[in-house]
Amino acid sequence: MLQFHKSAFLWRYLICSGVAALALHPLAFKTAAAETATFAHSRHHNVEIDFADPAARCAATDLHLKMAITPESHDIGAVEQQIHLANALGRKLATDHQCAAVQSVDIAVIQNGSEARHLQATKGTNWQFAEVAASQPAPQPQPSPPLPPVPDALGAAAVTAPPAPAADAPAPTAVPAQAQDAAPAAPPPPPVVLPEGYMGLLALLVRHNPALLDNENIQACWARHAFQRDFFAAQGNEFRKHEVENRARTDLAQISQQIPAGTLQANLAVRLGEYDFKQSSFPVALNGNVLTLSSTCDMSDTTVPGQVGLKLGETAPTFRLPMPAAEAEQFLKQRTRFGFINREMMAILTFHVEDSQLGKMTDSTPQPVALTHVKIYSDTDKTSLLADIGPDALENMRKAQDAAKAAQQAKEAAQQQAENRRRMAERVQNASRSEKLAMWVGQNTRGFNAPDLNTIRNVRARAMMQGAPVDAILLVQADGSGRAQVPTKWPGKLNLTTPKDQPALSSGTWYLVQGPVSVPEKGDFPAAEMTVQTLHACQQDQCKDAEDPQALLATLQPTVTP
Repeated sequence: MLQFHKSAFLWRYLICSGVAALALHPLAFKTAAAETATFAHSRHHNVEIDFADPAARCAATDLHLKMAITPESHDIGAVEQQIHLANALGRKLATDHQCAAVQSVDIAVIQNGSEARHLQATKGTNWQFAEVAASQPAPQPQPSPPLPPVPDALGAAAVTAPPAPAADAPAPTAVPAQAQDAAPAAPPPPPVVLPEGYMGLLALLVRHNPALLDNENIQACWARHAFQRDFFAAQGNEFRKHEVENRARTDLAQISQQIPAGTLQANLAVRLGEYDFKQSSFPVALNGNVLTLSSTCDMSDTTVPGQVGLKLGETAPTFRLPMPAAEAEQFLKQRTRFGFINREMMAILTFHVEDSQLGKMTDSTPQPVALTHVKIYSDTDKTSLLADIGPDALENMRKAQDAAKAAQQAKEAAQQQAENRRRMAERVQNASRSEKLAMWVGQNTRGFNAPDLNTIRNVRARAMMQGAPVDAILLVQADGSGRAQVPTKWPGKLNLTTPKDQPALSSGTWYLVQGPVSVPEKGDFPAAEMTVQTLHACQQDQCKDAEDPQALLATLQPTVTP
């Protein structure tokens, strides 16, 4: 959390370890001139950050700073640590009204007296610093357009003559045409070509665990992929084979470091679905939600799985190709040959795999991955791009599909609940008296098979034979009041104990009770003990009122679940 405190002399920053927390403290040991030149100080790293121009300070639109790293500084030698420190200063610039005029910042990193590099950021990038060449100028904001001339009293614009050169000023020298031409910009580096499918996964595994580079089987597999002609030509010649595998090792090491961390691509043949006239688009659905990447190499002598499953969510994703109906009809006509519509297409899927998942990949367990980009082509050569679906569109697609799935599940659940209630009503209407009474306390114990009342004789016999409590549903009349070991008039030789969440028993009242019954082993025909789990108090003797099917159904219907 960022906290700022005003000081009469200067602003000070305290960069804490791990979390960049900024604080402001006066420096009692520095002179006033030195204080005005100091922009920030990291107590954790022991680094001073000073204004390059103490007079301008934050009033300039292009702020120039110096990060002074000395032998007494700590944990600041790496570029990443310096950028982390600079980003903490950027958060201050974004909130400090005194620096509102600043549009760009250039930090010259001074290590042991010499300039090592420059870190630059602009307000448009939310003060996210990046390393640039030491000679590269600071990013300049767009200059404001000049103000129009002020008209004079007659309505004519006042014209200011250019100042005359001083008498002793030297005459301007002619600039050679060669010097006027700007140096040609260096061509941008070629984009990194990501290996696709299993080979891309192998490069990610090597990036995660560089020790895999020394495995000869992995070297041979990469040589077969990247240097196929040389690989097969070297078979039977161990010296040429060794040379090709060393080349493969070097190539794999370079590519594994060039590819973005966690990025994986796969080519996949997909099928164009039938046109959806409601959504004016073609659906393109993947055949399942698990994509399997398999190796053509023998990985049995390595720790790398030869086959990996990538799980793309709980359901197979469906992509949309928006197209007006008239255009869609012509599109299908162009793909029709001899009356057959070619619906096969190619797609390039880009995934993000967490670094922690790379070490868990096995042949048997699919790993969940995030689909980040999809490109769909109309031909197998991937020359005609039909759809380019980025991360935002994929996220919206997932939300729409999740909402549709939830709505479908809710609809199916409502239909199932209605069916269950219909079956419940039918069961109640056809139930016998014993089943109706038992349903008041036992409807959730045996599904749609109607329960029956038990007799105390059968319950005692089962409990003695099993030597353990048995579940039972009984019609009883209490012969006492309370909760613990209340005797019964009916059926007799049975004591009832009710939990605190159930009402206490009342003497003379008829109940339908459900719970485990146990019989003591000692004594001459001892009373059985029942721990009541569910009970229903009846209003009439023998629970005559509990036979009413409408009252029973009104009680059971709310408990019916899909």
